Amino acid sequence: MSTTTAQIDPQLLDILETVSDPEIPVLSIIQMGFVRSAKFMNQLVEIEITPTYSGCPAMDVIADDIKSAFKSQGYQAVVKLILSPAWSTDWITAQGRLALEQYG
Repeated sequence: MSTTTAQIDPQLLDILETVSDPEIPVLSIIQMGFVRSAKFMNQLVEIEITPTYSGCPAMDVIADDIKSAFKSQGYQAVVKLILSPAWSTDWITAQGRLALEQYG
């Protein structure tokens, strides 16, 4: 990610990697660069995500999928939308770019 750096607790990364982009299911939300931060806050996990554009309808689905993924691992998650800075294709990981290329 060249524009900004995500702050993700390494203990949470594996769970976040299981959540796919509903519009491009070969990519995780990590590979797409949606996750800005993920951290433990008291008894909760707080995740901040940035949509590809401010009115992206997939964000509700992604937030629900995040909560479900964490619930299945015994955590309660809170998801917050962060609109600034705006998402950029620069945030797609190298692994994500390769998966997109292979996906077509």
